[in-house]
Amino acid sequence: MAEREEVTVRRSELSLPTAEGATRTIVYVTYFSRDMPPGLVTIPKDEWTEAHEAELIKADLEARRKAKPATVKL
Repeated sequence: MAEREEVTVRRSELSLPTAEGATRTIVYVTYFSRDMPPGLVTIPKDEWTEAHEAELIKADLEARRKAKPATVKL
């Protein structure tokens, strides 16, 4: 069984107007891992659950770890 990773999360909410004139609230989740710079995932508030948040963070971490960093000549 794979070891479960723990990350620290900080959540904040932002209410944004929609094209229909209503307001939609988004949960911004900044997470901190031991081996990566901070990451950010966003979830509509009405879809937020702790399990959904964990799935999104796990997928984001996997994608970021697979990505090859670009190099820039200065």
